[in-house]
Amino acid sequence: MIELSSQAIFLQDSGGCAAPFDPADLAARIRSVLPESGEDPDALARDAVSAVEYALRHTPGKPRTGPLYVKAAAVDAMIANILQSVGLDESAAAYGRTKRIDGESGTFRDARISVLLAERFQLKGERLAAIVRKVSNTLRSIGADVSSTDLVLELARHFIEASDAVGTVAVSIPEAGWNDRGFILPPEEFVCRITAESARLLDPKSRAVRIQPIDLRVFPALRVELRFFPLLRDARLETPVTELAFAPLLAPVAACVDELCIAADGVCALHGCDAVTPLKLLLHFADAEAFASEAMGCSGRKAAEEFLNGLASFFVNMITRRPEKITCA
Repeated sequence: MIELSSQAIFLQDSGGCAAPFDPADLAARIRSVLPESGEDPDALARDAVSAVEYALRHTPGKPRTGPLYVKAAAVDAMIANILQSVGLDESAAAYGRTKRIDGESGTFRDARISVLLAERFQLKGERLAAIVRKVSNTLRSIGADVSSTDLVLELARHFIEASDAVGTVAVSIPEAGWNDRGFILPPEEFVCRITAESARLLDPKSRAVRIQPIDLRVFPALRVELRFFPLLRDARLETPVTELAFAPLLAPVAACVDELCIAADGVCALHGCDAVTPLKLLLHFADAEAFASEAMGCSGRKAAEEFLNGLASFFVNMITRRPEKITCA
């Protein structure tokens, strides 16, 4: 998997050791604690990881260039909060028992939490008491009888920033769903709003464009998967091809992505969920690595990545909504 044009994220433990943020590993840890029935574990884990990554990349004051270093305890706290927000308290507790515990650890009662937060965040009075209650309740709900100082501080920081409406990325959760699966927006609800030409690209016979159901609870995003070989097949072009011959084939795909963004936003608004719009756009080039080597003649990983970065930049300039993330496989 190649992630294009993204700032590297490293997770630090309490001793200062850092390891690259691994979305696949985090998703696997989340899936391991999800119930076997009810939620789609792959989709929920994917959305939870996307929500965490989005929050990390949009933290106010983060460096614009160079690697981004984040405490591992902060990520663990965010995952626990996400699982609780969708009613999976038992999964949050299970995740709390399996995650890393960094920093000084011990039993944190309300009095100890109060002293720690008053010192670190200069809180006092009712505001201090309110944050202490939220941190204490969260620790109990995730089964963290023995907690780390880092975890307590990150939970407190989350609740402080949420109350100030700064420093966090808010996810608006609708108060009621409109189908049996709750807050799921199935593709058929908005695909019917795009033109026939764009809809043709989503046809199983073409398979050039695929979209996923949108879960509005954790990370409201339109996930669009693009495949390039079907475009060559439909245009009856033989490989290898030149960039000059391939570039015009992307125009209808870009138009399709624009129409899907508008249509999905419109359906959200119709259901009273316009607070989550405009939906974030995530692009995945599903056959890009094979396309780079087999169709474009790129030899070696470096040449393929250079071509794919150029392709991503070219395509982004063709669409109206800037993608939050682009990945290739």
